[in-house]
Amino acid sequence: MIKKDNSDIVKLVLTCDLGASLIKVLAQIYPDATPQVITMSPEVADVEKESVVGLDVDPLTSDAAWVGIGSEYYALGSLAKNKFAGTSAIRDLKYQYAVPKLAGLLWLACHHLELKEAEVFIHLLLPSGEYKDGNNLGKQLSAALKGGIATPTGRLKLKVRNFMVSLEGCGVLASRRRTLGEAYSKRTIGMLMLGYRNASFIVVKGKNQIKAESTDLGMNWLVERFVEYASVGLCKDDLYIPSALVKANLGNFEALRSLSRKTKSADIESDLALFQKSLTLVRREYCRALLRWIRNIASVDEVLLCGGTGEFVRPELTQFFEEESIPIVWNGGVDIPGTLDTHKLGNRLADVWALHISHINMLDMNFQYDRQQPLVPQPAKPVNTVQRCHPDRWKNFLPMLVDSPSSSS
Repeated sequence: MIKKDNSDIVKLVLTCDLGASLIKVLAQIYPDATPQVITMSPEVADVEKESVVGLDVDPLTSDAAWVGIGSEYYALGSLAKNKFAGTSAIRDLKYQYAVPKLAGLLWLACHHLELKEAEVFIHLLLPSGEYKDGNNLGKQLSAALKGGIATPTGRLKLKVRNFMVSLEGCGVLASRRRTLGEAYSKRTIGMLMLGYRNASFIVVKGKNQIKAESTDLGMNWLVERFVEYASVGLCKDDLYIPSALVKANLGNFEALRSLSRKTKSADIESDLALFQKSLTLVRREYCRALLRWIRNIASVDEVLLCGGTGEFVRPELTQFFEEESIPIVWNGGVDIPGTLDTHKLGNRLADVWALHISHINMLDMNFQYDRQQPLVPQPAKPVNTVQRCHPDRWKNFLPMLVDSPSSSS
């Protein structure tokens, strides 16, 4: 049960996708401020306190942060990558570094939205194998914020009023449910999420989850195979490689040329030919592996396809599901407002944006707020007196939702 009081405290809403290639967050002062997209590169590094204390980081112009939680300190984003040889920790669970990353994102959000104090409502996307850890994550973050988290601009102390975790793809599913209305409960829907680190397939009928499976067949699988075949000194952790592969996949092979470390023209041309041959082979291998996995999951009435890796193999996925006579809805039909997409991420925002809409809808119902205007675009308005929500009223709004106990000080 959340404690009641009569104070006028700002409500900060964060909807988070801790992506392995890019962290994406929707931050909004509830109820009527316009949501903002905040991004941070995924690198993280555990560091010494002496290495970061006093280190200046501008939260308004960089995708970097450092945080201290108890005796543990972490560099995040471009700071971790450029100064401390941090990595995106592809092989680690997202859960492992979720607390310091969320702390860093809260610090960035507070500066972007010019907040000094706030009540925080967080909704986090996690893979199917990790989302049950939501209870522990919420408790750990609440405890850290209560004690105060060290940041470049002083100690960050916020009150976490609600912490929720949903499966990756849940935002797109919720959007599809809003579109289908009553027809949603009569369909068996498959949700195929192809991200950088893994691939997930969720099957639901109405509010019932039938199946949820995950595999490591994300873009990283393809990148590792490409580096193995090319074998010319490339590093699989170099995030420019997937970008070059995507561009080459669209016909811009000059992007592959820039991967070569050679200096002579003839050697560069030789590398380019090798890169093209390697990409063609690993792309075929990836499609075979992915489709082999999909065939063994379940039969569905329609499939929602999303994630940047899905676009990479769109022709093969389209052909496969057409041959199976299964209708495809790319990105669940989620529309990304142009005024929201300030980082030009396109459909990479589909899941977290759709989940943010559901997050705000739940807040509206709990606080009995009568929303008259759409979330985007909309000018900021004064924040109303804070209201408390009863935890039970959060239930049954999203498919496969895990509620973590609300925290209060």
